[in-house]
Amino acid sequence: MKKSIASKIYVLLIMIYLYVPIIVLMIMGFNKSRYNSMPFEFSTEWYRALATDSVLQRAALNSVILALVTGVICVVLGTFFILGERYLSDRLKGIFNSVSMMPMSIPWLIMGLSLLLLIRFFNFDKSMFFVAAGHVVISLPYSLLVLKARVQSMDTSLEEMSASLGAGPFTTFRRITFPAIAPAMVAGGFLSFMISFDNFAISYFLMPAGVSTLPIEIQSSIKFGFTPEINAVSTVIIGVSLLCLAVVGLIMGSSLKSMVGRSGK
Repeated sequence: MKKSIASKIYVLLIMIYLYVPIIVLMIMGFNKSRYNSMPFEFSTEWYRALATDSVLQRAALNSVILALVTGVICVVLGTFFILGERYLSDRLKGIFNSVSMMPMSIPWLIMGLSLLLLIRFFNFDKSMFFVAAGHVVISLPYSLLVLKARVQSMDTSLEEMSASLGAGPFTTFRRITFPAIAPAMVAGGFLSFMISFDNFAISYFLMPAGVSTLPIEIQSSIKFGFTPEINAVSTVIIGVSLLCLAVVGLIMGSSLKSMVGRSGK
């Protein structure tokens, strides 16, 4: 009993340590004081200021477009990789898994600097193409993990029966494989979107002059003087991230229930 109570208190303290600062930030986004001073006075002034800030709006639009492109590319590449991996030997499959998951173990700061040195070595100029390529490199492993878990839980006998009944590879993919992995594709796309949207290091090193993303603008605003608009835009980002996580959870949960239902039948 004592161990149970102690473990619950320990978990509660960890949750407080992790999430209380975020909650304070969100609350201060509605504080009228420009310097986050107390007493607290409710106001939506900083959200109205955010709505008229063209710089932050343009940076946010760039982040959304970049994240959408990254998410779509990661889903397409991840689907091809995972489906093709099934036809590799165990040795090649192990090499593929090690190489594809390696970006998760490399700090993004080092990854961004390495990509910058690479394009400088080939005498290329920084551009949005290289920014998107860098975001795909760091986001693809997360999409692969979701897709891999879904493909491993698939009933391969359905594809075999489809082929034995005369269906070609494309028909089998369209009628059997694609509906089975579609929820994982959407979930992997949302995860890749979140990783790209929140990324600072890769964008900072590879972004061309005159173009910015929301994380870069937040960092620049803090460097030259903190304003409560940062609280407001941070709250918006947290809301978008929570929404994406909720969608991913719902999709994966409904997919798991459907799998359990089919296996029960």
